Amino acid sequence: MSIIDKEYKKLTSDEIKQVELDIMLAFERLCKANGLYYVLCGGTLLGAVRHKGFIPWDDDIDVLMPRDDYNRLIDLVDIDLSVLPSHIKVVSWKDGALKYPFIKLIDTRTIIENKYVEDSGANNLWIDVFPIDGNPSEDDKLAQLFKKSLFYRKMLTTKLAKVGGGKTFVKKLLKPIVKVLLLPFSVAGLCQRIDSLAQSYKFDGTDYIGGTVWGYGPCERVDRRKFMTPVQLEFEGHMFNAPSNYDEYLSGLYKDYMQLPPENKRVTHEIDAYIKTMDGEA
Repeated sequence: MSIIDKEYKKLTSDEIKQVELDIMLAFERLCKANGLYYVLCGGTLLGAVRHKGFIPWDDDIDVLMPRDDYNRLIDLVDIDLSVLPSHIKVVSWKDGALKYPFIKLIDTRTIIENKYVEDSGANNLWIDVFPIDGNPSEDDKLAQLFKKSLFYRKMLTTKLAKVGGGKTFVKKLLKPIVKVLLLPFSVAGLCQRIDSLAQSYKFDGTDYIGGTVWGYGPCERVDRRKFMTPVQLEFEGHMFNAPSNYDEYLSGLYKDYMQLPPENKRVTHEIDAYIKTMDGEA
């Protein structure tokens, strides 16, 4: 019997969502206490607009934060963490706790098992906090920026992938070879390259912004001024910040975003999650 069997209880999909919602509520308190600006993004924003909560087949929460506020949080510069419960931590690649180039807020009472990732560093239930940076207005420059970013991101995700894992036979076959070739590259070094590249264009020096560190690509570029004008949207019975140009943003990502995708396109995260029990008995 493993330690998971003895000391942890497996969480249902609804329980996973509740843990993540609790993390999000703690994050919002942290932002209010420290004057940090954030907005919902990606599938979380889509869920708020279309479902007033989680997309039924999705169970993660993503937020965007302007680069200056994001840097304050990742470096913990003048940040009061006392508003967070003791089991919720801010972790990142800079403190060595995370192997991705962004911030996570994690619930340390939980652990996760991922089918495809060997070790992400902080193997707990989480919400993701991504920086949003300046984007060039020229399409060719934007495409080049994301091409470089995606190159390093693929290096990083391959380095973190489980040997023997993969959705196709070719990926399973090639992954061990590529991982050996990537041995000279450190996780921290790749995260640094991705983060530095994302800051090629200053947030306040451009008309457009986008999530270059871990974004969807050029389709995520939006008007900076409208993005910085928030509106409140309901998500699971609570109100959170969203960019006032969420229609522009979601249309870029999903086109006709109010239309439900076919069932074979409804992608879920392939993880199992567990929470520590008080007395070691599930």
